[in-house]
Amino acid sequence: MGVQHVEVVVELKSDIGQSSSLRLVRVGVEEEIDTLRRFCHHKEKVLLSAPWANGITHVGQRFVGGAQEFRDVLCKYAIQCGFQFTYVKNETTRVTAVCAMREERGCLWAIHCRAQRANDFFYIKSFSDVHTCGTDVRTSKNPRISSDLVSSTISEIVRDKPLTRPCDVMTILKRGYGLDVSYHVVWLAVEKAKAGIHGDHSLSFDQLRWYSDAVMRYNPGSYVNIDYDASSQQFCRFFVSFAACISGFNSCRPLLFLDETFLKEKYKGQLLAATAKYGNNG
Repeated sequence: MGVQHVEVVVELKSDIGQSSSLRLVRVGVEEEIDTLRRFCHHKEKVLLSAPWANGITHVGQRFVGGAQEFRDVLCKYAIQCGFQFTYVKNETTRVTAVCAMREERGCLWAIHCRAQRANDFFYIKSFSDVHTCGTDVRTSKNPRISSDLVSSTISEIVRDKPLTRPCDVMTILKRGYGLDVSYHVVWLAVEKAKAGIHGDHSLSFDQLRWYSDAVMRYNPGSYVNIDYDASSQQFCRFFVSFAACISGFNSCRPLLFLDETFLKEKYKGQLLAATAKYGNNG
């Protein structure tokens, strides 16, 4: 049953404390909206996710990043437009998606994208942008809000502020994007963003062997030692002394100072640095 008329009561207060009521009766829906706008001074907030609705536009649209970029844009497009979809084909060379209500309500929305052999770019080959299911309503929760999507969204934030916490990201997603995301998804997204910017911590230990070879090759006279557990093949400690430092210590007083700081990343540890005092420094 539709709304035929709306009765709006506006109470006006004068400077002397008296008030009077202004009754507007039999106001149509459009007139009622215009009336409320005159008394509502706040501006409509534009979410940071608003451009996501323009992520997919036409047949022939190109995605330089291939299948991964297309999937990311498609998920953001579905979140902003307020519908869900399922993959019919989800491969590295072609992706086909349809509305999740196709079988239940016969929705006609569908998209097909495939790679071009010449450059491996993804191009939209067919696109039916018609939702006949009537379920395209944006909500704050969507199953397509994955850790990968959140990671790509907040990567610049994590780059500018490396100490960004998951709770900070949850607030940004809520206020800026209008999305409610669980702590687990956000935590994993922050870890992926850090790994994409600074590299994987577990893989960085393997680079110590390359670093040792580079030091010995380009800085002759240096000393490098990597200690690891012979049974488990796990890293234990790493020591390096550059040739210039070794030469400089020979001219210092026979006192060696060690300064220590704790490593607070995923793999805990201590970082030791040796210092000394010049021999002619009284």
